[in-house]
Amino acid sequence: MLGALLVAAVPLGCASTAPVPEAGSATETAAISPRPATPALPPAPQVSPRIDNEDQAVRGVKTQLNRANEVVAQVDPSRLGTEQQEMLSGIKDFIAKAGDALRARDVPRAQVLADKASRLAEDLALALKNGKATR
Repeated sequence: MLGALLVAAVPLGCASTAPVPEAGSATETAAISPRPATPALPPAPQVSPRIDNEDQAVRGVKTQLNRANEVVAQVDPSRLGTEQQEMLSGIKDFIAKAGDALRARDVPRAQVLADKASRLAEDLALALKNGKATR
């Protein structure tokens, strides 16, 4: 008898005791209808640096690449330590990527890559000049 009383006192499951709306009623339609779609946002504009004189910028990139290539040509990789070999590899990689960017007419990207190649080449030349190219 105690068991029957407990079963009657404890609600079954987690179902709500709210009344079920009648078919076709406004309450049922509001519960089922999807939210109105939000308007799609336009794509974000692409921002790229503005170059006033592209021909001059290309000449500057080529000058930097020539200087970096001169350093590469003067270096004997077999005499470099591990760190300098990594620098040399980075210089060559930046030179190649800058050349690819120039061929693609992506002058801003070519400028950044050529600048990196040039700076790294200067660092390597300075390290070699100061005798830090030991293995």
